[in-house]
Amino acid sequence: MMVFLSNVRFGKRNDDVKVIQRALIDLGFRIPTGATGLFDGETRSAYAAWQRKLGFVGADADGFPGCSSLTDLGPRAHFRVQCRHPGGIAKSSVRFAKNSGIRQDADTVRAFAEKACAKTGAPPSWVTGVGNDASLLTLIRRESSFGSNAVNVKDKNATGPVQSDGAKLNCSRGYTQVIPETFAVNHQEGTSDLIYDPVANIAAAINYIWGKYGDISRVQQANPHLPPHPY
Repeated sequence: MMVFLSNVRFGKRNDDVKVIQRALIDLGFRIPTGATGLFDGETRSAYAAWQRKLGFVGADADGFPGCSSLTDLGPRAHFRVQCRHPGGIAKSSVRFAKNSGIRQDADTVRAFAEKACAKTGAPPSWVTGVGNDASLLTLIRRESSFGSNAVNVKDKNATGPVQSDGAKLNCSRGYTQVIPETFAVNHQEGTSDLIYDPVANIAAAINYIWGKYGDISRVQQANPHLPPHPY
């Protein structure tokens, strides 16, 4: 049996989560509601206990699965782990055509963000706000001022050969200002390989946030009550 790390994320509901829940329960970790398939607070607490059992401490035992801890759990429940995101593409496959006719406002962004959440399995609360009201809308407003064709040609990422959009290869682009490497590694299956595509751009950012932070509530750039901060 193969379990994808990208499926075992806080807020997701699927069969891979159910496999992890059963494994934790079999090892004696408490999930009072049982193996529901929803990665909720109970599951996070049980997973944090598993991480502590492995010797992780502090932020490394936060209940958000990483490749190492999930791989260590696998042999005990007879499953293998795929840590690479299944929708990942080669950086050379990323395309740079810009959008046309997309309005630069919150309602437009909200609609695209909802579609990206549906594609990735992120909870709808990621759009409306969760954990100190952290939301994709706040992050996108801060990163690109709701501009789907935004590109940063001045920061440290602005390196490499010039692409078809007139910007250097490694520039941050689109609503969430992802760089091509991040977009490629975290690309969501079933979305465009255009880095400026609104749904593909937001979906890649969602997958990146899951992998690095565990939940959007831990991203300062998404929190309207805290100062802006690169994510």
